[in-house]
Amino acid sequence: MSRLSGLWACIAGGAALVLLVLYLDPITDQRDCPNWGASGNASAYGDERWDYGVLLLCMLWMAAVLIEQFLPPARRSRSQAGGVWRTAAAGVVTVLVSCCGLAPIGLTCH
Repeated sequence: MSRLSGLWACIAGGAALVLLVLYLDPITDQRDCPNWGASGNASAYGDERWDYGVLLLCMLWMAAVLIEQFLPPARRSRSQAGGVWRTAAAGVVTVLVSCCGLAPIGLTCH
């Protein structure tokens, strides 16, 4: 069994999200927002639909990681304590990247 068993969704999904955000090149400084100094909402991305798209992709990524943790191949040939730590680590990583890394980018211009 692979040492990365149960972590493929976490690693592949996280890499895909990071590459997507790098490709979209969002605004990361409030002074660069189109609504700087005025009221209203603007998008940090070139297309405002990506505000919801990135949020949806983050939620799907978290769901995929949690589902993968309970599939039989991910649970096979691991001790019970090791499986719990791996599940907890994968869950914490997805929440931290989504909530502390990607969510603030989407809220930059709001």
